[in-house]
Amino acid sequence: AEYAQFDVAMPKSWDEGTVTYQAIWCHASTTTNFGVVWSLQGLAVSDTDALDAAFGTAQDVADTGGTTDAHYVSAESSALTVGGSPSEKDTVIFQVSRKPADASDTMAVDARLIGIRLYVTTNAVNDA
Repeated sequence: AEYAQFDVAMPKSWDEGTVTYQAIWCHASTTTNFGVVWSLQGLAVSDTDALDAAFGTAQDVADTGGTTDAHYVSAESSALTVGGSPSEKDTVIFQVSRKPADASDTMAVDARLIGIRLYVTTNAVNDA
């Protein structure tokens, strides 16, 4: 398993609730076993918060490839609860990984994560 982290400065209009995501990815040449499982978890931090706090519970999403270097978009994940105490204008640190030990992850070559499509719920029309 390999991990990567990225930060999102959340908009003021975020309702500080759960989020969902889709993984955008591709893979190198392989002849069989095209399943991958992506995992994402998050941690909300405010100004002066400690960065060594626990991430929220991860949500996994499985997808199936097939064609070398094709663009794949997974299904939308279940609701992901962001760890910490989310507040307006927080930065959320996300940690993404692939779960090769999962029975649905059968691909024997590297899956290449291109990006994460993040869905948030808002409680305002804009951030003004």
